[in-house]
Amino acid sequence: MRFLQRFRDSRSPERGAVAVEFALVLPIFVLLVFGIAEYGRAFNIQVSLSEAAREASRYAAIHSSDTGYTPADARSAGIAAAPSVPLVPADIAIAYSPGSACAADSNVIVTITYSVPYMTGLPNLVPGMSPNLTVSSRGVMRCAG
Repeated sequence: MRFLQRFRDSRSPERGAVAVEFALVLPIFVLLVFGIAEYGRAFNIQVSLSEAAREASRYAAIHSSDTGYTPADARSAGIAAAPSVPLVPADIAIAYSPGSACAADSNVIVTITYSVPYMTGLPNLVPGMSPNLTVSSRGVMRCAG
């Protein structure tokens, strides 16, 4: 019995220290976890957009000489290549370099820009930071190659 009494007395000056340490560490830990989640989501979107831009530029480079081909076909191929990102045709820009058509020895350049609000909302707490995450990707393929 005396041992338990002595044990309780020796610990009593530090009562509450754990709660204070927890209160100091918890916000940092939560910000770290939310940052990891936001980064993972942004990385997923970037990989999806890269695949979509590559696929749209490939489709345009191969099928541009087909009869009935329109840039909307290449945009549809890009949208289909990124099922995890809700792209719309307006997010996909198609250009040719040099010139305005996919001729031999020219390139088709597809640029996809996608904007989405942050998942956690934490960037809204930082003054001057955009409330949306904007991710873009670019795909380039040689025409008729």
